[in-house]
Amino acid sequence: MGTLDPLYKHVKQQLAASLSEGEWKPGALMPSESSLAARYAVGISTIRAALSELAAAGVVVRRQGKGTYVGRHGEQHSVYRFFHVVGDGAAKTLPVSELLDFRRGEAGDRVAEQLELPRARGGRTVFLMRNVLRVAGTPVVVSEVVVPRAVFPGLSRRLLREGPTLYAVYQKHFGVTITRAAEELRSVRADRDAARAFSLKAGEPVLEVHRLAYTFGNRPVEARRSQVDTRRHHNASTGATRSSFSDP
Repeated sequence: MGTLDPLYKHVKQQLAASLSEGEWKPGALMPSESSLAARYAVGISTIRAALSELAAAGVVVRRQGKGTYVGRHGEQHSVYRFFHVVGDGAAKTLPVSELLDFRRGEAGDRVAEQLELPRARGGRTVFLMRNVLRVAGTPVVVSEVVVPRAVFPGLSRRLLREGPTLYAVYQKHFGVTITRAAEELRSVRADRDAARAFSLKAGEPVLEVHRLAYTFGNRPVEARRSQVDTRRHHNASTGATRSSFSDP
């Protein structure tokens, strides 16, 4: 986009900062393009370019004739941004989550480094969750999820069971919007929990997905390890690393 490129990316960064600070709440109607253009002292085309990138990432939703709304986790389109398991030859189906375990603990070295946790006393305190996702009643994903306690103070079993998805809980109760996720996929042997959930023999092959999820400012806020039963399902992600939104 030539000389426009740095300008619209700068505006996009400013919009992202306002979203991160909660100026516009999830589901809220944002100011009009003309109002935003006046606010940032740029042209309408620059605002449209910035909003288009945010919309492509699912951070905002543009509705013709109505305006631009802040994206909200838990809605169908947002679930499919981060859930890629599909039945072979079947249409996408929303997963149903069951919480298996929730507790507080200390992050190991690898997770502490991934989540950029401070070395200060108590800085490694995290919440650890384990859940199973079912598609059409069939368990297809078993996940271990780790999040920093400092980012999600007050997270509890009750809150986790209230939300349609984990990311909806993060957004609604803690103001943390997951904007992108980096994933690595590999074939491994099923661990005990996955083998039990999928009715497999211990050691049978499954797909393992390691995900690091980020909020605005490229801040990592969740580390996740999932095992997927691929006998009748597959991961429809287009690559080993999938980014839904990257800050400029």
